[in-house]
Amino acid sequence: MTDLQRKKAETLLSLHHSEKLLILPNVWDVLGAKLLESEGFEAIATASASVAFSKGFDDNQEIDFTTLLRLFRSICQSTSLPVTVDIERGYADSLDQLTENIKNLISCGVVGLNIEDSNKKGENLESIEHQCEKIQLIRQVADNLGIPLVINARTDVFLMKSYEDNRLSESIRRGQQYKDAGADCFYPILCSNDELKEINQKIEMPVNVLAQADTPTVNVLEQLKIARLSLGPALLRSALTKMRETVRSLKQGTSFDSFINENTITSKEILEIIKP
Repeated sequence: MTDLQRKKAETLLSLHHSEKLLILPNVWDVLGAKLLESEGFEAIATASASVAFSKGFDDNQEIDFTTLLRLFRSICQSTSLPVTVDIERGYADSLDQLTENIKNLISCGVVGLNIEDSNKKGENLESIEHQCEKIQLIRQVADNLGIPLVINARTDVFLMKSYEDNRLSESIRRGQQYKDAGADCFYPILCSNDELKEINQKIEMPVNVLAQADTPTVNVLEQLKIARLSLGPALLRSALTKMRETVRSLKQGTSFDSFINENTITSKEILEIIKP
């Protein structure tokens, strides 16, 4: 692995320990990555749902992992920024396969990843012991390759009905053990704002929040010392919403002004993003 990739990993990790919130409007292709770089963002992240939807799949590891690797490589090669990717459960049914997947991800230029603790059917969670084993393996593989890979350990506790009575305590327990296993950041996806505050207070590691309608503003999140904000598939949904509005307007025979106006990005501007 190159010194440049190692430095990108170190940069990504440092962004989790800054007083400034790390904002990641998750993308799904090269153009999105280059747009974010042109707009002054400091890192690039993918969203598994956005990648899956854009390829015509559901967000449940339905895409062939080789296809993902090609996409991740193209994104990494398109930008000078650190790239962290969402690999859902790891696309592996064994630790040996997970080992190979992590090696291949790093060879693409990736310097960070999300790994979640749902089981294969998405109906429950992996045991803490098994999830920690996966995190430990990822850390060991990355260390052996000389890349301080940033591991964002996501828990799906708040998605599971079976944890409704103890989801906060279970999330904190998992976060603490994932940290001990080698995770750099904890992602209690879809927790409430009150739960987020308590998790952030009790887990001595950076915490990632998913932007929702009621999520506090960037300034408030920084005051709370939240490290990282993700948009998940929101950017893709926003883009697709505009596309749907445009085609419906076209079909209804209304004025072209709704999508061809002074606010519409031009081909020249797009080329300036692609080839600055």
